[in-house]
Amino acid sequence: MQNKLILILLVFLSTSFSLYAKPSTGRIDSNIPKNWILKSDTFFLEQQPIEQKWWQSFDDPVLNSIEELAIANNYDLVAASYRIAQAKANMRIAEAGFYPQISLGAAYDYNKNISAIGMIAHTGSLGLDFQWEIDIIGSVRNKANAQKKVYEATQEEYNAMMTILVAQVANAYFSLRTTQLRLNVVKRNLASQKETMDITEARFNSGLVSALDVSQAKSIYYSTAASKPKLESLVSKYINTIGVLVGKLPWDLESDLALVKDIPLKENPILVPVGIPSEVIRQRPDVRSAEKQIDAQAAQLGATRADWWPKFYLTAKFGYASTDFQQLFMNNNMYWQVAPAIQWTIFSGTQFSGSTQAAKANLEISINNYNNTILSALQDVDDAMKTYRYSVNESEMRRKAFKEALTTFSLAMDLYKRGLINFQNVLDAQRSLLQYEDAVVSVEGNTYSALVNLFKALGGGWNNK
Repeated sequence: MQNKLILILLVFLSTSFSLYAKPSTGRIDSNIPKNWILKSDTFFLEQQPIEQKWWQSFDDPVLNSIEELAIANNYDLVAASYRIAQAKANMRIAEAGFYPQISLGAAYDYNKNISAIGMIAHTGSLGLDFQWEIDIIGSVRNKANAQKKVYEATQEEYNAMMTILVAQVANAYFSLRTTQLRLNVVKRNLASQKETMDITEARFNSGLVSALDVSQAKSIYYSTAASKPKLESLVSKYINTIGVLVGKLPWDLESDLALVKDIPLKENPILVPVGIPSEVIRQRPDVRSAEKQIDAQAAQLGATRADWWPKFYLTAKFGYASTDFQQLFMNNNMYWQVAPAIQWTIFSGTQFSGSTQAAKANLEISINNYNNTILSALQDVDDAMKTYRYSVNESEMRRKAFKEALTTFSLAMDLYKRGLINFQNVLDAQRSLLQYEDAVVSVEGNTYSALVNLFKALGGGWNNK
């Protein structure tokens, strides 16, 4: 009989090793491309991407300071840190199932028995109760492992939020600087257009041109001036946006942000280390989080399967009880009990099957979410690389166009002063000059935004140490 019980126990133990559900083969990890850049590409390097504080590569102390403020004070990030603490507490709760529960009980009863006149009873007891679920099948182990993976996934979600936050701050900052520079472009062109307007008035007063030239000069001047309020409004908007991201009131930042700074975009494009797809995929925290969710759901499925099998318990008691409290700790008042037990639910309607089917569905959902995260990550990096490349090329062409526009305006003004061309040529050249210079600044800002988005797509901006 004893040998049969041992054999049954060994069967249960061997079964428990198969109760942890392995993820299905539906993951697309094996289909990740080996590379995504051409060997002749002069914009990117097949080196390990920048993981932390990529914004320091811009050499901008103001940007560095507001990034640090955002990391320390952003309220969404603070809330995410509390979600980590919550997940860790849930993990500790699940791990408590590994240990026995020990409780201490004590009682004292002081009464007068009416059936025995004058008899006063002093009764009491003191004891320990011990209860332990012996996790042979793996139910507790799988539930604890599921919570552990959820905790790890929550940590990766925090890292993903960090990645998004630092990119949002950098984008808002460069949008602010771009808008401020565009406002300077308007001011410079207004000064130039004012000179042109003065020239036309002087020539009109001398009888050399008609009032039409003066009216046209004023028209373009006031049209340019009308664009200032919108740009000034955008400057305030971006300062407010940065204030929210760094957890500060906007006017606390105006002293640092109101001062216009150039965006020092280099003539040659910044070479960005992008690594290879498999490295980038492992670096992105959203991919890591999705993978942890698969592990959590697999463990949860294993826990539901373990519920089909019997549960083993060990209970024990030890203590003292006496009708005479003064003799409570006498040896003859001692009691103890050791009681191993087995409980097997052989019928529960569709509870167990439903739980298992739901867990299987959740596992498949997590796998599909993981696959979608992989595809989105690859798309993000590829799109960001192309956008950065095209922005750099466009910026180069815009600079050349602006240079020619300067020459055109200079020639047109010189010919107009000598009376060789009409004023319409000057107006066209001056209008084009404003458009081309504004385009240069805007595209340079877009290039920086594209670079920021590339760093974000590569999963940089969080501490993975």
